[in-house]
Amino acid sequence: MILRLFLLLTAVLLWLFWPAVTPVKAPSHGTTASCDQLISWRLESIDPAFGLSTAEALPLISDAAAQWNQALGKEVLRYDPQQGFPIRFIFDARQQQQLEQLLLERNLHRYDNRIEDQQQDFEQQLAEFQKIKDDFAEKDRQLAADIQAFNQKAQQADPGAAALLGKEQAELLSRQKEHALEAEQLDALTEKLQDRQQQLNNTIADRNALIPAQQSTGLAEVGLLEQRGNNRTMTIFAYKDAHHLTLTLLHEFGHALGIGHLSEAGSIMHTQLNSAQQQLTNADISAWRQQCEGG
Repeated sequence: MILRLFLLLTAVLLWLFWPAVTPVKAPSHGTTASCDQLISWRLESIDPAFGLSTAEALPLISDAAAQWNQALGKEVLRYDPQQGFPIRFIFDARQQQQLEQLLLERNLHRYDNRIEDQQQDFEQQLAEFQKIKDDFAEKDRQLAADIQAFNQKAQQADPGAAALLGKEQAELLSRQKEHALEAEQLDALTEKLQDRQQQLNNTIADRNALIPAQQSTGLAEVGLLEQRGNNRTMTIFAYKDAHHLTLTLLHEFGHALGIGHLSEAGSIMHTQLNSAQQQLTNADISAWRQQCEGG
């Protein structure tokens, strides 16, 4: 009986004085990174098929991270060879082929823009040349008519008109000399125009030489950022050169920072590599600030 009373009293005391339990909030499993969280990264592995060494890859990754840090005005990405999230280079021949096709189309687009500019310039110069040529032809006809009229007049003139005819003849000779100089200038313009046409033809030939057989392609997934909770993994499947690898790293680091795809073609966070992308843009930075600072 005494034991039962003791146990009952103990239970009552525990119920009265035991501290309240604080609920544990479940971790978020979304892909948006905490804006106050410093995200560390490390280079885990490089597929030998890339032909890229660690000494070559690390500076490129570090540069991409530094560009984000500089653009955002604080350190948000840091190299940590022990605790950083892994960056892996896993070669994918299909992705590499798609990337090469994408870059081919990018180069073709640049050539097409150059050809269009050269074509417009050539057509403008051709129109100016045609006008000069027409003016020259009119002067040529007029000079020939004036010479013919002078010869007829000289045959019919009396000896007293010799002085007047001499003055007119001198004027015709001066016009002939000037006309000959204009003919030389016209020949030089003709050669210049032919050179421009040849340059245009060469550009078109260079453009066409890029395409053994042009094929259509969809989006080339050359990089991927996977995130589950706070665990991230970046995978690089393919790249063309150091510049395009840096663009891909910038893009995937943007995803690590919680930024989604943007519609602006020149932004790093655009869905697809394109010729307008060169560096982080105001659109990229604004996307981060909008999610982290509310605007």
